[in-house]
Amino acid sequence: MKNVIIILVSLCFFSLHANAHGENGHKLEKDSLQHVDFDSLNENFAQKNLVEGDEHIHNQQEEHHSESVVKERASFNSFPTLHPLVVHFPIVLLLFAALFQIISFFVFKEQLSWVTLGTATLGLLGAYIAGRFVHPHTSGLSETAAWVLKKHELFADYTLWSALIAVVLKAVSHFFLERKLLVEVFVAIALIGSAYSVSEAGHYGAQLIHIEGVGAKGEFLELEAHSH
Repeated sequence: MKNVIIILVSLCFFSLHANAHGENGHKLEKDSLQHVDFDSLNENFAQKNLVEGDEHIHNQQEEHHSESVVKERASFNSFPTLHPLVVHFPIVLLLFAALFQIISFFVFKEQLSWVTLGTATLGLLGAYIAGRFVHPHTSGLSETAAWVLKKHELFADYTLWSALIAVVLKAVSHFFLERKLLVEVFVAIALIGSAYSVSEAGHYGAQLIHIEGVGAKGEFLELEAHSH
């Protein structure tokens, strides 16, 4: 009987102790909830949404701006020099003239002779215009840039003279010598030399612009001294 009483007293004690802890825990939980600043949470959430919205609008504006900026074709007067626009014609024409002349030894001799003469003549004219009328003057070049420019102009002169020789020989061969083989060979040699020279001139010209920075956005050019 004594043992039963002890057990009952112990169970009552533990039960009361557990209830006390439960009430305290519940009270602490209620107290912690009472201290939560819901207004602050709502304000932070609203600020976050506002920032994200501003970023989204800003990104949309940047995309719209980038799409609308580059939709304009530059006029000829906008270029610091027209030399790069003109010089590509003789490069292409003289390369094709040499190719047509070589092919004419094997097929379509008369037809390709006409094509070669016309293409070489146009290439010569383009080289003359690029070198004499739209060639810009420069100033303030570095020693390296000046050397590159000198090589560019040297090969441009080679191109002009070899193309002139080729056109004269081709005209004589086509109109007076009935495309005599030996003369046609000399024409081919002159056109191949012209094609090589114009390629080298183009190489040094590209080096001037893309490596030395001459001519890009008008840098190192005397804009008032050259003709458009």
